[in-house]
Amino acid sequence: MASSLIRGKYLITPTVGGDTAILNEAAVYQEDGIIRAVGSYEALRSQHQPEEHLGGTNYAIIPGLVNSHHHGRGVSTLQMGTCDDCLEMWIIAGWGRRPYDYYLMTLYTALNMMESGTTTVMYNHPQTAAATLTDDVDAVLRGFLDAGMRVAFSSYLRNQNRLVYGDDETFLSGLPPELAGGLRNFLAVSDMSDDDYFDFFEETHRRYNAHPSGKVRVLVSPANVQWASDDFLQRVKEYALRYRTGIHMHLVESIYQKYYGVRTWGRTPVEHLQDLEFLGPELSCAHAVWLTEGDIEILAASRATVCHNASSNLRLKNGIAPVNPMLASGVNVAMGTDSTAINDDDDLLQEMRLVSKLHRQPGIGSPAITSEQVLAMATANAAAPTGFGGEIGVLEPGRRADMVLVRLDDLEDPYLDPDTPPLEAILGRAGKGDVAAVIIDGELLVREGAHQKIDKTDVMSELRRQLSRPLEPETAATRQMARQLAPYVEEFYRGLYPATAMPPVGVPHYSYNSRT
Repeated sequence: MASSLIRGKYLITPTVGGDTAILNEAAVYQEDGIIRAVGSYEALRSQHQPEEHLGGTNYAIIPGLVNSHHHGRGVSTLQMGTCDDCLEMWIIAGWGRRPYDYYLMTLYTALNMMESGTTTVMYNHPQTAAATLTDDVDAVLRGFLDAGMRVAFSSYLRNQNRLVYGDDETFLSGLPPELAGGLRNFLAVSDMSDDDYFDFFEETHRRYNAHPSGKVRVLVSPANVQWASDDFLQRVKEYALRYRTGIHMHLVESIYQKYYGVRTWGRTPVEHLQDLEFLGPELSCAHAVWLTEGDIEILAASRATVCHNASSNLRLKNGIAPVNPMLASGVNVAMGTDSTAINDDDDLLQEMRLVSKLHRQPGIGSPAITSEQVLAMATANAAAPTGFGGEIGVLEPGRRADMVLVRLDDLEDPYLDPDTPPLEAILGRAGKGDVAAVIIDGELLVREGAHQKIDKTDVMSELRRQLSRPLEPETAATRQMARQLAPYVEEFYRGLYPATAMPPVGVPHYSYNSRT
């Protein structure tokens, strides 16, 4: 029987009731990966004889962090040659990224996330070549499982509007014939019918959702409302209910996606999903930057989750999501990095810090996110849509023993006033270098920044070797095609709103400054 007693100067955790509990001189006792008791260190030490003692008086214990939206690129898009840009142009430029080993890349990104305390990830797989999709997914899941992480896995499908937010054939007909032909061939590689997608989902769910490790949940995923036909969305809902699983998708990430809905249905994308009876507690939506007040109320009533990706939204020129109005309306808001964290390192502690600063509106009495809300967004709230919701995200008896020990030495050096709340100190000062231990299912997997089973330097060395090879001719050709396509894509979006080259923004949720 594997057991351990994890001690901390503080234990900080969201509670099931939505509050935050902070215990002093506390501990967690776990057996076989299950939390059996939480309370006073002295009391638990007298009651149990654990096989292992971890932590001490210079640590804080928090729940394992949950990254609620991620695409698994350990070597970042910037490193792979795609510089930050407006989302729609960035997507096209990204077609020229060179191929890579999915297992190694996943293993590398898992190690990076774990170093900053992430124990569970909501991973959304891109629409890779149909012929190799199953092998790609096997490699991805093997990478996460070898690292010891939990993963809520989904693979998305785009079955329309894959070039711009408009009909593909209409757009292709306006391009030079040679470019249009190349694009048709490029898209055909990842073509998948709706029926084939659901067959793939069922097979993946059968093979992995009951994985012996208990660390995998398989979800279904339309890429986004403008990329999915209504028929496909309705079938997604049916499959989610049939398999009692979650739905993960992108939603109104950019202003152009919002106005796609207005142009197409005379409704916002959220209102359209409501019309389709698609919304519900099984749904998690990444980004949700361009919501109306009505959208927020609809999402709150449906009990859907919004996965906030602050760094990605800033880097891809999408703006700032209305997190404060969502929280005030009762929307379950989670946190993710979208593989595009501010420093390209998937440090969720740093993402928490950014979120805590970004959503402080100017002026005395103006809305401001609290540290307790930020912690919940990265733990309990993020756990809810993963399929592990009742098992992780909160440190209480009966839950899985996923937790992080944060070393307090540097946070308190050379001085920290004793009246400073410990959670404020962690959000204000802690980074991945302060993560002393990461525990998943009661197993110590990261100690002092080093994974206990996998040598990260070996993984990096092999990635370095593979990516140092000459650029593949196919990649070079795709990059050239993407460069030729880019002006036509830009012209399409400018043509939608010729007066300003941008749709009318409307009244912002947040006001940060004034021109007058």
